[in-house]
Amino acid sequence: MTEPTFDTIFDDLIDANEELQGFLAILDALLPEASMLLVSEAGAVLEGARPLTLAPPVREKLVREARAADGFVAGKADNGARCHAVYLAKLSAVLIIACAAALEDDWEPGSAITSLLRNTLELAQYRQEREMLVADHEQSVRQINILQQQHGKLIEDNYRQYRLNQDREKEYARKLESEIAKQTAELREANARLEEISRLKSDFLANMSHELRTPMNAIIGFSELLSETPLAEEQLDYTRTIAQSATSLLTLINDILDLAKIEAGKLELERLPFDLAEVVGNVAAMFKIPAREKGVVVASRIDRRIPKRIMGDSNRLRQVLINLAGNAMKFTEQGGIDILVDYEREAAGQIVSRFSVRDSGIGIPADRVEAIFEKFTQADGSTTRKYGGTGLGLAICLQLVELMGGHLMVASEVGKGSTFSFVIPLEEAPAEIISIAEHKEAGREKIFSGGRILLVEDNAVNQRLAGILITREGYEVEVASDGAEALEHLRHQTFDLVLMDVQMPNMDGMEATRRIRKIEADPALRQGYVGLRNLQQPLVIVGLTAHARKEDETACYEAGMNGFLTKPIIKAKLVMILSEMMPPATCPENKDPA
Repeated sequence: MTEPTFDTIFDDLIDANEELQGFLAILDALLPEASMLLVSEAGAVLEGARPLTLAPPVREKLVREARAADGFVAGKADNGARCHAVYLAKLSAVLIIACAAALEDDWEPGSAITSLLRNTLELAQYRQEREMLVADHEQSVRQINILQQQHGKLIEDNYRQYRLNQDREKEYARKLESEIAKQTAELREANARLEEISRLKSDFLANMSHELRTPMNAIIGFSELLSETPLAEEQLDYTRTIAQSATSLLTLINDILDLAKIEAGKLELERLPFDLAEVVGNVAAMFKIPAREKGVVVASRIDRRIPKRIMGDSNRLRQVLINLAGNAMKFTEQGGIDILVDYEREAAGQIVSRFSVRDSGIGIPADRVEAIFEKFTQADGSTTRKYGGTGLGLAICLQLVELMGGHLMVASEVGKGSTFSFVIPLEEAPAEIISIAEHKEAGREKIFSGGRILLVEDNAVNQRLAGILITREGYEVEVASDGAEALEHLRHQTFDLVLMDVQMPNMDGMEATRRIRKIEADPALRQGYVGLRNLQQPLVIVGLTAHARKEDETACYEAGMNGFLTKPIIKAKLVMILSEMMPPATCPENKDPA
């Protein structure tokens, strides 16, 4: 005997008409005195055990009316007997029924006959559903039996395959773990190489900065000194040209170093109180003289709602505004340049403000607006030839503004000018910080002549330059070529301040400073140094270096230095730091008459 298959099982499933016929059979048993027929959705006519004869037009009319009505609709059979039709939604079919025992009035809506008939129809549908569930259960049992009979081996094979797959997965996991460990080691090695490359790059840039700044120190310093001597007009013009070119070169060096620090993620913004109006006003003042020569008007304006004193990095904000204003000046031949600070809104206790630099210059073509923010890129190839520049300024501004929490934007039209703007949050400086800052400002000592300074510098040109600058301010100068020589000077002489170069042969400035602080801390050692023996306070040491990175400044303070001065030496900065750092005893009114 052939075993049953799924095909034969599904052949046993009843079709839609058989389902309706089964319903009629159940209803016939429940209503033995009624004649009925059932019309399916497809129009098939199924008769009950007691057929009801209806002419097709009458039947079709009843079917239409029943589908449209909510309840029973009346009609007449061929023998003149009353009949009624009702739509059965669950079966999607119309039932037509006639019952001779029921009077015409009994079919009114809500009557006992209609309620009983509805209950009977629901009972019939319930019984049919139950029979179908029983049939489905029997069908499922048959399917399970067939599966057990025909596919028992398949289950065993699947289990064996499952165990085999598990073993393969374990082996794969072992190999994967080994491969991940190998790749992790390779990634660590690659990261170490990248970190080493980054360190070498940073060291290279720092060394290049140092090597470039050292001769720049002499060029800028001596050109400044030369310009202060009696010169013919032509000679003075040459001197100024040298100074301007050197300053441009120094700006380029600073830009490259800044860009490297930003890309390495090592540039951090300061958070100190400063006067916003002073910063904006100073930037505007820088360009007023060259603007006057071109016939261009430079103006600035700050919204009154913005606090006067704010917290932030004034140097970096000034750098951005100088770059933007310098760009505007370069490309503006007539009209004006406006530096504006507008109030936008207040959010989370901060004043959101818009900084704008607007010019009436040549403008930027629409297809080149995005390119101007790329490194070493300008709006047009001819721009560099005509106006100069490296294309670094805007790239640096873009990243500095992002560090401040904003985004640099530009709106421009060729021939009508450009507006560079950025929106950043400003925080008003707390009153106690303002009062401390103002107290320090008021307490600064006046610049007095007198006092002895030890200059520790290995470069002969820089020795001469710094010596001249210091002497002209009324101080005495002794020179040492390295840290070891500086210690020998302190062994036999007293000084009010040490200008300590950081990078020197034999003993550098860091080591020399640490030695001095160690000697100061040991009373026995201190007795051997005239310059340290009788000091009530630690000797003032100011770092002097061509390295201009933040980490270099931090290293100077960690070594024990009191201040930090970068090369090229700017005369005004040197004078300011000497006036701030020289001990009070060097001031004439504080000196002992003896």
